[in-house]
Amino acid sequence: MTTLLGSNRWIAAIAAAGALIAVSGCTASDPGSGEPAASTSEIATAAPTASDVPSASPSASPSAEATADASATTAAPEPTIEATATPSATSAPADPSPSTTPSAPPEAAAPAGTCTAAQLTGSIQDQSGGGAAGSVYRTLVLTNASGQPCTVVGYPGVSAVDGAGNQIGAPADRDGTASGPVLLAPGASASATLRQTNAQNYGADCGLTPAAGLRVYPPGATDSLILPQELPACSAASIVLMTVSPLQLAA
Repeated sequence: MTTLLGSNRWIAAIAAAGALIAVSGCTASDPGSGEPAASTSEIATAAPTASDVPSASPSASPSAEATADASATTAAPEPTIEATATPSATSAPADPSPSTTPSAPPEAAAPAGTCTAAQLTGSIQDQSGGGAAGSVYRTLVLTNASGQPCTVVGYPGVSAVDGAGNQIGAPADRDGTASGPVLLAPGASASATLRQTNAQNYGADCGLTPAAGLRVYPPGATDSLILPQELPACSAASIVLMTVSPLQLAA
């Protein structure tokens, strides 16, 4: 009995081993492929070990990442802008073209003013053959003694004066001749004809008074010259002893 039980156990063991072998053969090989099935040892060897599988947890620490970021920032410097690339306004070259602004015209000379007595010298000259019954013709000459031109227009004022410069009698009348402006350059002269009547022809009504000279006012002036000339004059203002013409440019 014991022998039979031992035999049955071996038979069961052998049958189980055969079934295991048969199952392993079916699962390990592909009937359609010609490649042999991998052995159990080869399958075990091909399976990756725990050391071969990469760890899911990050190996780098935050400090390492910050260092890497800083290195990346340092490695890529920002472009700089050079100030010298843009020329300043003061460094612009001067325009070589000539200025188109027209030059101002020369100033016109100021018109000559009226001659004053301070600018003039004068004289009384006898005319050759200038005598007539009871009267004499003389020439009154005024000369520009200044360094500036001046103008005389019209009749000079003429009257007799005593030694103290006081007027005697009536001033000279105008003869009515037309007149115009006379420009006197420095050194130039203008002249007028002066007719003088003998005071002694009027008797007692004249108020005979000796004169020492003639006071002459240039036309338009308020100052005067006294030209020496001794002659008899009438103190009566109703008697006119002189007549004068307008000034003309002297020859």
